[in-house]
Amino acid sequence: MSPRPAAPKGARTAGRSPKVHQCDLLACRLAALSGLALAAAGALWWLGSTRLALDHGSDASRSAADALNALWLVRGMALVLLCGRVGASRGWRPGVAAGLGLIAPSWPVVVLAWSASTASSMRVALAELLLLAAALALPLIGQGLRRALPKAELADAIGTLVGAALAASLWFTRGLWTLPLS
Repeated sequence: MSPRPAAPKGARTAGRSPKVHQCDLLACRLAALSGLALAAAGALWWLGSTRLALDHGSDASRSAADALNALWLVRGMALVLLCGRVGASRGWRPGVAAGLGLIAPSWPVVVLAWSASTASSMRVALAELLLLAAALALPLIGQGLRRALPKAELADAIGTLVGAALAASLWFTRGLWTLPLS
């Protein structure tokens, strides 16, 4: 076999430089690892609180509902902090990939916690669909900031501030949208 001819100096592969592709891949991997860590932490907390509830003879479905609420809150806060910034710095597609990598690893835990709780399937599906919609919309907002502002650093900073404001609003309004524990 003959070696593959080298690409001309300065040529781009598929319209993208290899350095940008490596950064996108790294952002997606970090988001996926963060998603796995969130899923593992949520599962560990849920199983521990269920064990304590069973030892004390109380209702274990309450801890499953609490686990669902905690997973939605933490993933939502992480999503608004991550997707706007990645969208502003790298574009819409890497932002969506990072957002999906963050929320998708928790889906098995969400399904198991839903089956152990008294939450309706419509409410769980609606919450997950809202997280998916946010994973699609937030990078688009970040990309819009990047195009509207003259400096990339300014777009990154404003994307981070918008994400922090949205995360704070999720935290302070969590009592309005969480599952009732009855």
